[in-house]
Amino acid sequence: MCYNKLGDNVSLDGRFIERLTSELSENCVNARINKISQLSKADFLFSLSISKNLYLSLSTSLARIHLVENVYNNFITPGGFCMFLRKHIEKGVIKNIETLNEDRVIQITVNNRNEIGDLKDYYLIIELFGRYANLIILDENKVIINAYQHIHPFENPDRIIVNGIKYSLPPDDKISPSDLAAISNFFNHNEISYQDIINNIRGLSPLFAKHLLKTSNYNHKNMFEVYKNLLNEESKPTESGKSFYFLDIFQEDKRYFESLSKLLEIHYENASSLDRVKQIHKYLNTIIKNNYEKSKNKLEKLSKDLSQAKDNQINRIKGDLLLQYQHDIDKSKPEIDLYSYELEKNVNVNIDRTMSVIENANKFYTKYKKQKNAISFIEEQINLTKKDILYFENLLVQIDDNFNIKDLEEIQDELIYNKYILRKKPQNKNKKPNYDTYYDELGIPILVGKNNLQNNYITHKISKKDHMWFHVQNQSGSHTVVQSDSDLNETTIRTAANLAAYFSKSKHSSSVPVDYTKIRYVKKIPGEFGSYV
Repeated sequence: MCYNKLGDNVSLDGRFIERLTSELSENCVNARINKISQLSKADFLFSLSISKNLYLSLSTSLARIHLVENVYNNFITPGGFCMFLRKHIEKGVIKNIETLNEDRVIQITVNNRNEIGDLKDYYLIIELFGRYANLIILDENKVIINAYQHIHPFENPDRIIVNGIKYSLPPDDKISPSDLAAISNFFNHNEISYQDIINNIRGLSPLFAKHLLKTSNYNHKNMFEVYKNLLNEESKPTESGKSFYFLDIFQEDKRYFESLSKLLEIHYENASSLDRVKQIHKYLNTIIKNNYEKSKNKLEKLSKDLSQAKDNQINRIKGDLLLQYQHDIDKSKPEIDLYSYELEKNVNVNIDRTMSVIENANKFYTKYKKQKNAISFIEEQINLTKKDILYFENLLVQIDDNFNIKDLEEIQDELIYNKYILRKKPQNKNKKPNYDTYYDELGIPILVGKNNLQNNYITHKISKKDHMWFHVQNQSGSHTVVQSDSDLNETTIRTAANLAAYFSKSKHSSSVPVDYTKIRYVKKIPGEFGSYV
């Protein structure tokens, strides 16, 4: 594992983190951590007693820490690691924030009460090494008590992160950025490339190195003075396109910010939302597919059970044969072959020698009755399972190519409501679903629902009985409603039909049949999501 390698577009280098840590220290020292919440698998929010909160992301491509002003409420059920943070860090007071080893490692000292009520210092070590981003919790003796990512000896013998051992910084042999004598000596060499700089001086990114070379006109004699000036230059948080830095080192399309935290909050807002969408999409897709496969397997087993239950006549026939031949049966034998005129063949009948012939016959009649009663139950379960399969097929269509966070969260709420996700049911029942509205050439609004909640809302909540309802024929798809009280012309009908076809399972087909009728004729099956007749 290489902890110190920086890609060409990495802006969060050691020098940036050093300035950011100073900013965090000014704002957060002596603040209490009121609550720790989980926004996604790798994102956490520390609610502080000050006006801002602390956002920490350990995402592979978006690892960062900064203050935020935005209000977040899209929390997920906290995982085991978040619960551990709550137990040991929540309600603690931040006593110190500093960088370690002059690199992308931040240490936050939190004073909190331990399990027996004594005040102790805990240390949060935040390592922002891209794909190896980590949060490590140490006790007062700097011993690891938990980590977001554990590293075992067989994974990397040079860097071990497991509970119960002393924490150690990632090893490297680079020059300290504050060791001016060593750096001066390094710059005395001719033909230094930006790669040489980042490979030999700790915590410098390609952004810094390239700017250093350009500012010094690629003259190694000027580099040391330029380097010292850059280290001492006042922070000016700047963004340019996909890049940003704590200094104004860009040539064009620049945007300035009041603080490094504000820069990070704004810069990562869209990227973080996309990352969140990808996570929830993958999460929901896995849950729906797993339930879909379970339902298919269940249907297969039920079909076998039904086939066996329907073969229940043989038990009645065996009972009849025992009564028919009861005076000719040799009770000393465990089984006997008796001829059945109904089947026109011999039937092998097992006999319990501890029971009378009539008792043996009643045993077969009892089995026959149980199997007969089971048929109706199994058939009912088969119908329910078929509905489940259709339901999950419909959900798979709804999340296919759907990367809108609001739509996906509505599908998640639906799965929670139906108990496919074990989580507290959403509280805001009156929240308006996130349906789409289109307009045809005549300006007539056409509503499209992209999940079951939206379909139900536009069909039964906000549309009039004489509005026209469109849906693909015999396929999973969106409800499409034309909000017009007048008769529709061909242009509007074709536009609505095309929308209904596009937002359906058959959207890639060359020809898609679409049914349409007035809302008054669309009936929802009570108690079922996505079922209409």
